[in-house]
Amino acid sequence: MLRFACPLTASATAIFVHCLEISSDVVVDFYPSHDDWRDAYPLSAKCFTRELARETLEDLVGKLALQEEYMPTEYHWLLMYECLEIQIELLNDTPEPSLIAQLHMSGDAREESYLSLPSTSKGLDGFYIDFGGLVDQYFWDTDFLFDAETFTQLDAEAKKKLGFSEGLFGVIHGLPPHPEELVLRRSEEFGLRQTKSDNEEV
Repeated sequence: MLRFACPLTASATAIFVHCLEISSDVVVDFYPSHDDWRDAYPLSAKCFTRELARETLEDLVGKLALQEEYMPTEYHWLLMYECLEIQIELLNDTPEPSLIAQLHMSGDAREESYLSLPSTSKGLDGFYIDFGGLVDQYFWDTDFLFDAETFTQLDAEAKKKLGFSEGLFGVIHGLPPHPEELVLRRSEEFGLRQTKSDNEEV
């Protein structure tokens, strides 16, 4: 699994997996050129080629299925953010019956802030995922969306006070990631306990 601001519920996991899997499936085949990819994913395309995006998404989906907890980097958060944004918009326009049935089976009160489901598992009316609500619940922040020019004007002390991570510079400025910046490392490597419940410290 991946380390989020709070543990993913079963429904949230299903949403993440669905969106990231679809994105990885279409990123190369559906977008024949980098220009097409950039038009659809303007933020991610600054940092990722289509091939690298697919490889990274497949790695994220694979880690979500594991019991061990892994820490995404700023590059991972950016890519996940944009893939979720695009795929959730498509889902809201054209709901996927199999996903709705899966979400019905794993309903949780904590999902009310971002997930509305049809009255029955076979219905489609009333289905809606609030992308902003999902991000607010599970993302630590959206610093990767910070304006590059404003970021450059901040001194080191200001960046520290704002809690900006060291890896943020490259993402904000649209630089290709170094291979090390795409390695999903175990939480324990950072001295963090693996998240097991909502009551455990993060």
